[in-house]
Amino acid sequence: MSKGGKPQTQNQSQSQTTEINPYAMQAYKQNLDLARTTAGGLGVQQFAGFDPMYESGEAALYNTSMNPFGAADIAAFQNPYEEQVVQQSLKDIERSRQMQSLQDANRATQAKAFGGSRYGVQSALTNEAALQEAARTAGQLRSAGYGQSAQLAAAAREMNMRGYQNAMNLGLTRQQYAQMQLDAQRNAPLQSLAIQQSALGAQPANLGSTMTGTGTTSQPTSKNVLAGALGGAAAGAQFGPWGAAAGGLLGAFG
Repeated sequence: MSKGGKPQTQNQSQSQTTEINPYAMQAYKQNLDLARTTAGGLGVQQFAGFDPMYESGEAALYNTSMNPFGAADIAAFQNPYEEQVVQQSLKDIERSRQMQSLQDANRATQAKAFGGSRYGVQSALTNEAALQEAARTAGQLRSAGYGQSAQLAAAAREMNMRGYQNAMNLGLTRQQYAQMQLDAQRNAPLQSLAIQQSALGAQPANLGSTMTGTGTTSQPTSKNVLAGALGGAAAGAQFGPWGAAAGGLLGAFG
């Protein structure tokens, strides 16, 4: 103490510095150079073209949709034996008419009225009934055949259109697979870069030392400068090589 009883004070100064591990900095610079090289050499993104299966299915579906459903489609499914069935039915009706006419003649003969007006009326009625039956039978057979052919043609048309759509879906699947291959080839350098960046993120916690006026003591850095630099470089890489560099510097000193 001094004479006046006042305590003497002594000015003490203390300084603190933080140093980045030189090996980590070297690895960061190498990674930054790799990011620039990767971004500069990244090819233009390619897109897979339409698969031939898709194109053929699309063309067939379009042509089928543009052609109206008509008589030509129905005729393709018409029963080739329909006319034979109709003719055979008409022959059966004619045979029945002849048998009925014979019976009418026999009855008229037995009644001694053959050739009379009564016989003529009965014969006309028999012929008329036979003609009506023939026309009805032929019409029903042909109508049924036409309706069946139309149903078959419509069902076949629908099945064809579904088949064309299935071909288009298969073509799209093959196109997606080809696109995946193109993307994988283009993204291979980016995956390699991401692996290296992930490894650099696992740096030791203690990267520097604290300098004081009395000595040097090691302590963990309170701010991970390398992690910030790597994060900034990764975020800026999407804007090109210079974006990665600028992002790394901002991350390091931000």
